[in-house]
Amino acid sequence: MSATRTIRTTTRTTRPPLKAGAVAIPLAVLVAGAALLLWSGGDAAARTAKLTVTGAYVREPANPDEAAAYFSIGNTGRADDTLTAVTSSTGRASLHTTNGPKMVTLSTAPIPAGGRLDFSPGANHLMIDDPGPLKPGATVRLTFDFAKSAPITVDAPVIAISATVPGAGAGD
Repeated sequence: MSATRTIRTTTRTTRPPLKAGAVAIPLAVLVAGAALLLWSGGDAAARTAKLTVTGAYVREPANPDEAAAYFSIGNTGRADDTLTAVTSSTGRASLHTTNGPKMVTLSTAPIPAGGRLDFSPGANHLMIDDPGPLKPGATVRLTFDFAKSAPITVDAPVIAISATVPGAGAGD
């Protein structure tokens, strides 16, 4: 009797060996990306606006229906910001500028990095409608709102119509 013998063969697929760059390049890209991510976020505080409000005052109104406030906003930071609104402890406040003989409402006012924004007579100013009676020696609390920075609140003295501007900053 004859026996049948079966021989099994298996085929094994082998992959070519990895080249050195196949692992090194993606790893280098990963490390560079992580370093860039850390670098870009690590200095975020240094690239923000650093705002201060100085020289704020309110001129005693000749008309009890409206008053004007003046101030300067300095930005010693490395990023621009924007003044978006000011609220007043008395009356309704709105941002304005003077364009020739016309007063124009401003919706916002830019504050450049390393610069300042001035609100002074004959130019940018804050109108306060229906402030009630304001006499020299009183104060008006003003809260400044910004696009990126936290609000800043200051107490602005009311000065007489003929008084000189207190301190430096906004000028008169």
